[in-house]
Amino acid sequence: MTAAAAPRVVAVVLNWNNFEHTQGCLAALAASAYPNLGIILVDNQSTDGSAERLHAAFPEWPLVRNAANLGFSRGCNVGIRAALEDPACAYVLLVNNDCTVAPGAIGPAVAAAEAEPAVGVVTGKVDDEQGLIWHAGGTISLLRGQAIARGYREKDHGQYDTPCDTRWATGAMMLVRRAVLESVGALPEEYFFGVEEWDYSLQVVRGGWRIRYLPAFTGVHPGGGSHDNHDPKFAYNYYRNKLVFQEKYLGRALFTVWLAFFRVYLAVRLRPHIRRLASPGSPVDDVVFAARTALRDHRKNALSEETMLAFDRMLRARRG
Repeated sequence: MTAAAAPRVVAVVLNWNNFEHTQGCLAALAASAYPNLGIILVDNQSTDGSAERLHAAFPEWPLVRNAANLGFSRGCNVGIRAALEDPACAYVLLVNNDCTVAPGAIGPAVAAAEAEPAVGVVTGKVDDEQGLIWHAGGTISLLRGQAIARGYREKDHGQYDTPCDTRWATGAMMLVRRAVLESVGALPEEYFFGVEEWDYSLQVVRGGWRIRYLPAFTGVHPGGGSHDNHDPKFAYNYYRNKLVFQEKYLGRALFTVWLAFFRVYLAVRLRPHIRRLASPGSPVDDVVFAARTALRDHRKNALSEETMLAFDRMLRARRG
């Protein structure tokens, strides 16, 4: 496919104080075989010099500097809006800065979308460095308030190599049709980091579009690459996001019932659950404190960098 014949794809990559991962992500995109690919690097007010280093390494691509750390959705949306300013842009490719897209992956994803106009989003097969599946499509359970990745942590031996429709597209590597962004909108901004992909997947499907899982659309995402699931700050952000998501989609009556069960879970089940899953030395008490604080802070204020910094101060004070 020549550049003239290939629909224009603009990749949006968000960086925050992480030169090594972002450099790897951008280098993989630079090696892509897709002939009509643009790249926009968005920086969430990094303080480690990574934005300058990345711009020096990849001067051919525009760098958009946010005035603050806007979080994932709000930060990416700046890049999405910039991509859509190009009238030739037919698709936006969202790629986590710690995900490397395979050189031949973008072409099949575009071809799948072009073949079926009802497909609004293409998601792919993402493995970790050990060949364990990180995402191969999946479902979203509103009762659990959880996305369930198909094949998660299974050894990849081709068991999910059949294309199919799915209910959940991972934000780690998501090709979005321009018409979806214009009709459904950009990423939901209620969340600081995480859960926005669940929300957006539901919005896309409820908007009448299909999400297509394509195993040829491949990438590698390091295990736990962007965060530690048992870091108290991540836990605080995650549980607050979960509460926002559940209230948004369950409705008032069901959310009230779900919230009652959630309080019981925090009181009775969370600590043993974390102890069972966490690695030795993980701050189990701090994670439990984070979850309970998230419940207390729900509806109190919006999630933002300031909210996260306030929780960090609270956590440090608790530790003495």
